[in-house]
Amino acid sequence: MPPVSESSGEESSILNNDQTQDAKEKTYDLSRKYSVEASEDRSPPENVAPTGALFDAPSEMTRGRRIAARLSRSCCIGGMYNPSRSKDKMIIPAIEEEGIKERVIEPPKLDKGWEYFEHFILPRCFANREATEKGRTYSRAEPGEDQEKTMLYPVWGTPLQDMGDFGIGVGMYFDMLRFFGFVALIVAFICTPALVFYASKDYSPDGKDGIVNPINKASAICTNTFWVPCPNCTKDDFNTWPTSLDDIPRVVNGTAPAPNEDREVFFMLRNGCELNETFSIVTLVAMFFFCASTLVFIFLQKRMRIKMDENEQTTSDYSIRIKNPPFNAKSPETWKNFFETAFDDVHVTVCTVALDNEELVAKLVQRRKLLLKLENSLPLHIAFCSEDLEKTVLQCPEPNVFTRLLCCSAGPKGLYDKIQAIDEEIERWADHPYPASSVFVTFETEEMQRRVLKAMTYPKLCKGFVDSKYKFEGHVLEVTEPDEPSSIRWDDLDESKIVRVGQRVATLLLTCILIVGGAALIAEARERDVTLSALLIVVFNTITPMVVRFLASFESHIDQTSYSSSVYVKITMLRWINTAIVTAVINPFAYTLTDGEQLIESIRIIFTAELVQRPVLQLTDWLGNLQRHCFAPRAKDQRRMNLLFSSYQYSIGERYTEITKLLFLTCFYATLYPAAWYFAAATLFVYYWVDKFCVLRTWRQGPKINAKISIYSVYFFLMCAVTYAVMAAYNVAMFPFDNACETEEAVPEYYVGEYEIANNATFVVSSGDKVYKFCDQDLFRYIPAAFPPLPKAQPNDSEWMSPVQMEFVPIFGWSCIGVVCFASLIVIVRFFIGYVLPLFSSRYKTQGKAMEEAFSDVREIEGYIPHVDIPGHEFPFLICDITDIDDELVGWKGYGTHKFNNLIYDMPQVLRRRRSKKNIAEDNPMFSQVMHWPPSEDFESKTDQDIKFSLGDSMRKLFFQ
Repeated sequence: MPPVSESSGEESSILNNDQTQDAKEKTYDLSRKYSVEASEDRSPPENVAPTGALFDAPSEMTRGRRIAARLSRSCCIGGMYNPSRSKDKMIIPAIEEEGIKERVIEPPKLDKGWEYFEHFILPRCFANREATEKGRTYSRAEPGEDQEKTMLYPVWGTPLQDMGDFGIGVGMYFDMLRFFGFVALIVAFICTPALVFYASKDYSPDGKDGIVNPINKASAICTNTFWVPCPNCTKDDFNTWPTSLDDIPRVVNGTAPAPNEDREVFFMLRNGCELNETFSIVTLVAMFFFCASTLVFIFLQKRMRIKMDENEQTTSDYSIRIKNPPFNAKSPETWKNFFETAFDDVHVTVCTVALDNEELVAKLVQRRKLLLKLENSLPLHIAFCSEDLEKTVLQCPEPNVFTRLLCCSAGPKGLYDKIQAIDEEIERWADHPYPASSVFVTFETEEMQRRVLKAMTYPKLCKGFVDSKYKFEGHVLEVTEPDEPSSIRWDDLDESKIVRVGQRVATLLLTCILIVGGAALIAEARERDVTLSALLIVVFNTITPMVVRFLASFESHIDQTSYSSSVYVKITMLRWINTAIVTAVINPFAYTLTDGEQLIESIRIIFTAELVQRPVLQLTDWLGNLQRHCFAPRAKDQRRMNLLFSSYQYSIGERYTEITKLLFLTCFYATLYPAAWYFAAATLFVYYWVDKFCVLRTWRQGPKINAKISIYSVYFFLMCAVTYAVMAAYNVAMFPFDNACETEEAVPEYYVGEYEIANNATFVVSSGDKVYKFCDQDLFRYIPAAFPPLPKAQPNDSEWMSPVQMEFVPIFGWSCIGVVCFASLIVIVRFFIGYVLPLFSSRYKTQGKAMEEAFSDVREIEGYIPHVDIPGHEFPFLICDITDIDDELVGWKGYGTHKFNNLIYDMPQVLRRRRSKKNIAEDNPMFSQVMHWPPSEDFESKTDQDIKFSLGDSMRKLFFQ
């Protein structure tokens, strides 16, 4: 914290009761002065009228907007649906003695709210489109573009490569959906003989006539069960968690037939289903195909990533980020001179110096929030004046008791006191020195950026050997390629790496606690009803993103890609464990193949919910439609109406978890439930189109996420492949999941006879039948661990594997070892390349070719302009002076100039209100510095000449060398 300085201003006194009473009378007088002017034509227009330069024809509107227009025009329900259409504009007459000018307050227009939704919230592309050499069909326009005609991206017509317009991470997400959707479909076709086998009498001779659900008939459920004599069995053999005596009995006791009524006999339930060679071969082929497809995807991913990057020219392609600038290096011109001196033929086009002013910006943001609450408290006919808050407070009515209790409202006086306290704190920060925390430098060409990165990216252990011309005032710089401007989290750039790591460790520990708590609740629900536990898993999967986002809000991240990756990892951990692992752990081992409310029925419910629940919620968008069609037409003013059209901003990290969770669940249970692959394929294809529709028609535009999150997903896909191999090996080895082992001992004579079970089922024990004994077939519980699962893992005199299992279990076991070793090798190699190799060699490696298009020639490109989002406002707030840059670099267009949405102008206002003697010194800036130097015509012609020379050299090398 900076030292507390004494303020020279006078503290504003608390408003007394007399002033409040005078204000009430004054407010009453003002309210009588404004008049209502009736509109000339109050009949609804036949077509939606344009509201400015952003006019849309009905055919270019969303379906929701067209429905809203029809309902608003309806003679029957138009007034009830859209009350704002009957509101008249208010004319507030001038009061010359008080210096108040005449004002006209327009009523909120519903069509203007829809216009805001379609032009500022949803992504749009330029209507004048042509397929380019890069293979792109559409070119994205910035939010609010009004200079050229734009249109909404077509849902069906937008190709996959153009989805990279929303960030390479978004494009890679849809590429993954499509790739693994086809992989799952092919694996499903491969597994079709396994489904046929499970449904046939070769597997269960009774034909599974008792199974109601037809899908479950094609699963490993075994209805061909029978009781076998087990003289040494007791009910306690199966009374270990998660099995309890309340479950369907696996061991029963009774009395022997006459004349041995005094003898007690025990029987255990035996599963009479066995695997055959066809099933084993099909499962092996499916496993190898999925593992091979995962490896193919890993190698193709890089190619797809480079292709998308070449198709989309973004700011990061031209820019570098300096992570450790000297504290006093705050001038953009200094950085421009440094790079243009150190490198020949380099032009710096934009430079942003971000300052460590997080505390000051946080106070200004908090102040804006309070001012917004105060503005919302005013009657509509009274203009809000932030320069004269005392007068504004007197004009605000006091909230009623209900509002105070429900909304925890402090009332206008309480808000005024809080603003005063914040103003005092802001004044203390006015003369505090703010060091530089990061520097973003944007060059005119991509070749320049690559040249700088190649020269200034050093091995971590070799920084002492850096050329002096690349040192900034003797300081070795850490240079890297930044994320996209919209992805930078400007208020977190100053946090140290130690702080960020500590925060993530703390939230990771909290995530582990949530995992344990969720597992306990699911296990408790399983004790009551298997359907309840399955539904609880679905509920947990739905609320998990909200909980993880709350935890991640306490973390500091340099960019949204890092934030999304953190969310991705935590959500994946929670969903994988709660969905697949906990379901397997809480299910009694001996009931794995049992029909009814057991494991396989739980799996079916989860897969059905995955296929139906999320797509239905996304397509209906019940909350968004409620806001747009119910609450928005009743908003008090246009700003609050527009906010109700803001929609949900998607997180690409959450979307990635949907793929990995579904594949992990499928790989975990595919051996017992081969239909899972059909569910997975259908779900992935549904996700592809539903998410594409929501990105283009429902969700608010998010920051552009780079490919880093798709690189992280490689490790999760490898884990899915390992899971498939491991679970296939163990499931085949542990079959038939009944803990019954046949012995060579013949049944005692007193067992011979006919028996009847409680459900009126009868069975006969004949002389010469074999005795069975309890044997633990759950290889996961063996100590030491039975890995890999091989026939030799069976205890002596407790063999349960059939001849087919004895033949194929070794193949599955060693295949499992091979997959695990290969996946581990990939992880080790990637770890070595990513973390060990950079210690000794340069980390920078070019990917793809450098594009020839200059930064200043790229259509709709933005600069690194510091900004923050403040809830309750339609547009972001800038936290830098943009006087010296082109407005096009801001990246969005509001309804007016950017000046209103700039927090730097709040600082002079605070100092004026405080009557402070402190001045804003130019040599001690409080906010980030941004400067723009468009290239001169001489530089552009020289660049074109260099391009021609490079092309000529390439042709000569091609034909003559």
